[in-house]
Amino acid sequence: MPPSGGIKVYTSLPPSPILSSDPPRDSSPADALSTGRFPPASELHRRSRSGSRASHRRDDDRTRMPREQRPEELFSIWDYLRAELLATDADHHQEMKWERVENFLMIPLAVEKTITFGFLLSLDSFLYVFTILPIRSVIAIFRALGPPVVAVYSTLLPSFLRPSRPHPKVFWKPLPPSSKADLLRMALVVCTFFILYQWSDTSRIYHSIRGQDTIKLYVIFNAVEVADRLLCALGQDLMDCLFSRSTLAPTTSQKTLRRIRTTGYFFLSLLYSCAHAMILIYYLTSLNVAINSYDNALLTLLLSNQFVEIKGSVFKKFEKDNLFQITCADIVERFQLGIMLFAIALRNMIEMRGSEFSVLPQAFATKASNQMWAIISPVAQVLLSEVGVDWLKHAFICKFNSFRVTVYDRFTDVLCHDLISLRPSRKHTFVDHSPLVSRRLGLATIPLAVVLLRVTWQALLILHQQVQQQRDPYLWLWWTLFGLTVWFSAVACKVLLGLRLLSYAARRRDGFQKRAKQDTVNNVDRTPIGESVEEQAYNKKTLAMLERSEDDQRVVPDMVIIPEEQRLWGYSGGEKEKEKKKKKTYELEELSRWTMVKRIW
Repeated sequence: MPPSGGIKVYTSLPPSPILSSDPPRDSSPADALSTGRFPPASELHRRSRSGSRASHRRDDDRTRMPREQRPEELFSIWDYLRAELLATDADHHQEMKWERVENFLMIPLAVEKTITFGFLLSLDSFLYVFTILPIRSVIAIFRALGPPVVAVYSTLLPSFLRPSRPHPKVFWKPLPPSSKADLLRMALVVCTFFILYQWSDTSRIYHSIRGQDTIKLYVIFNAVEVADRLLCALGQDLMDCLFSRSTLAPTTSQKTLRRIRTTGYFFLSLLYSCAHAMILIYYLTSLNVAINSYDNALLTLLLSNQFVEIKGSVFKKFEKDNLFQITCADIVERFQLGIMLFAIALRNMIEMRGSEFSVLPQAFATKASNQMWAIISPVAQVLLSEVGVDWLKHAFICKFNSFRVTVYDRFTDVLCHDLISLRPSRKHTFVDHSPLVSRRLGLATIPLAVVLLRVTWQALLILHQQVQQQRDPYLWLWWTLFGLTVWFSAVACKVLLGLRLLSYAARRRDGFQKRAKQDTVNNVDRTPIGESVEEQAYNKKTLAMLERSEDDQRVVPDMVIIPEEQRLWGYSGGEKEKEKKKKKTYELEELSRWTMVKRIW
């Protein structure tokens, strides 16, 4: 029953938790309705009179309120329109956004410097397979066969010409592990090349891929890319096991077991090299089909596949270690793409030698074009699109994650440190010419070198068939001189490039510590770029409002009761659970491309 006396009872919702709570007040008639206990009539009459006096007092204050302080008049159409049209106050925070724009515009140049340096490091390791490795293999062969040959030859000499040492075991020395690694590496290259030469027909692969639909070619591109990454990660471990000191070091105990293990590692590495090289041949052939297509459909598909990479990268949360792995992946991807485009251009140039221009694809034809332009134009389109995708991807990753441009100088320092640290312990490294750099970047040099040899050998056979009709008796001499000229040029390029890279890394060594201190602005607790102190404080208040404990689910008896101080900051299950959930932070020197931090790039 409502209370007597004609007093109206109003029920209201509790005050909003967003606003500050009102001071405590007496129980209202609504509380009386809920509890069933009513105050005396005199008390209700007193509250009614005090409430009416308070309302009259508020009306008087409202009539005395200045015109500009009345909130309801701010919503009139005329005042709103005048405030919008005549507003002169500008946001002073906008002046600080130029720092963000400037950082965004400087990212492409910094990215290109780091990727170019990594590209040259990859080229140095790649040229090692064709130049230094054959020389070291020949030296290792002479070391292995020298003492037996000398011993046999000494027995054929007269007694007065024989050496003073009575037995060849006196001057016999076992091969060092580095020479064994050189022989095994060269054997891998030669065996993989001959296996692919016998079991892979690039012409048949080319026409089988060309006859597929466009959507199938898109699937082939993605499948080959995934297989390349998986095999590269597996092959790096196999190569480390095969060329490690524990496998190749001479020992007097368990020789049979050690030889069996070395043989097993070699055949596993050979199987990996053949599989990885075959995957790269399929990728190169698919790329060749897209470039040599008579319309732009396949080439457009290839370019769109590159731009999909932007969508899958920029709208994610990244830290500095993830960005370093992305940079290493981009270095290897651009190097592999450059080698394959070079092989495609070389083969197309030889195949189109002496043919008419009318048989070439018409998609790239212009009035002043020639065969060279028709070959180089699609290659340049693919390469430039890859460069543009890398620029956009890194620029927006740094923009959304507040990375300064100095982070790429730090990446270059890590690669330079790997290159310099090889020299003091060079005699103890057998994995590759630059093991730390190759492992850091995730570059597989042997399968890529075999693919280039396979394509170049087939192109040379085509060229040999074309020039064989001239019936020149000195043709073999010209071919020999041409091959020696190319090889000596590659050796000179390798030596000059290696010296240049070492001198560049040595010049940057003095600034390692300074740039490492400057790069602390890119740590996990980095401040956003282009935000003032007031804006950062406002963002923290907004975050605190969104994470209020009042908005959490109400505790029921079946739930674990969490203390108030833990609910305010987020419950993590205690100190032990907090230590388990705490993400491990990596230093850049501890990272490589295949280190699982968040994902593999």
